[in-house]
Amino acid sequence: MSNSLTSVELFAGGGGMALGTRNAEFEHLALVEWHKPAATILRHNAELHPNLWNKDDVHEKDVRIWLKQTDLKEGQVDLVAGGPPCQPFSLAGVHAGDDDDRNMFPAALDVVRKLRPKFVIFENVPGLTRPSFSPYFSYIRHQLEKPTVTPTEDELWAEHDARIKKARPRSLRYHVTQHLIDAADFGLPQNRRRVFLIGIRTDLPNADTWPDKIDGEFSRDALLYDQWVTGDYWTSHGMAMPVLPDGMEERKRELKELGRPEKARWQTIRDAVVGLPEPVNGVDAEGVTNHRGIPGARAYPKHSGSPFDWPAKTIKAGVHGVSGGEAMIRFDDNSLRYLTVRESARIQGFPDDYEFPVARSRSMGAIGNAVAVPIAELLARRLRNHVGL
Repeated sequence: MSNSLTSVELFAGGGGMALGTRNAEFEHLALVEWHKPAATILRHNAELHPNLWNKDDVHEKDVRIWLKQTDLKEGQVDLVAGGPPCQPFSLAGVHAGDDDDRNMFPAALDVVRKLRPKFVIFENVPGLTRPSFSPYFSYIRHQLEKPTVTPTEDELWAEHDARIKKARPRSLRYHVTQHLIDAADFGLPQNRRRVFLIGIRTDLPNADTWPDKIDGEFSRDALLYDQWVTGDYWTSHGMAMPVLPDGMEERKRELKELGRPEKARWQTIRDAVVGLPEPVNGVDAEGVTNHRGIPGARAYPKHSGSPFDWPAKTIKAGVHGVSGGEAMIRFDDNSLRYLTVRESARIQGFPDDYEFPVARSRSMGAIGNAVAVPIAELLARRLRNHVGL
């Protein structure tokens, strides 16, 4: 692309962030991912779609090792993006935080210090904003704001944080904002809340006017209105309006009185799977990759599946690649079936021609860990437009 800027994708996983930033016309100079199945997905799609990235630029190694070995220098990279592994901060994790070896924020910040990109996009789970972790998350943000104020050997993070706050560096600085984004508010058929740290180098035009809040253009109430006031949702799927669910009568009256919201409606699982054949257990669908039915779906406590006519619950990676309840559809008759890999990929915004040539558990892990593609594209595109690039 003639209008491309350059980027480095850290913790690239299955490629969600990389696809989104590529759609926003960033050319990837490196995609760093230590996990072999995820790196395999990245290389496979590079061969399928050479316009995405070069398979030789996929580095299957630890970010810290890559940083020591890379020839990339300051001035060559416009964007550093990625989701530093979030296990230390996940609600399902062990809550070790800064002391957890899986905390890769220090490595990600070291990449910023070396390459000094124009933009930074870091994504993580909302658990980072819980009271028990918010001081450390603020510390991460302060480091990104003043990356030249580096930690000293054996300095405790709280001591370093205090020193950063007092420092007035004249060199590299970033305007940093924090955003809690639900993918459903931006048109994805999934309730997926993630925290984004956005950094803009302060020597760029309009760096300090990047908005503190980013609003989506899709609405929960618009979906409810289209379902239970006008029935337009069902009509769009060639269906008659079902019987009003128990407890919905009063809500319907409220929606009717308020009128339809101006925003578009949330998208649902039914919206997401339009055009896909009904999966058959153990059989690959003809003409659709990664669309094979999986038997054995069942509900258990706190894992009851996602209603078909509502955004999916968050697609998660899980310890073994698939987190049960979030990877199931629950139909109106309360029957259940697993989402296929292709359906899960659609829910995360991956295009149908993007393939996952690894075992289902590894594919689902890569999809669950990914940044939703359209969210990455929206943020990257808005960043470059904001500064006029």
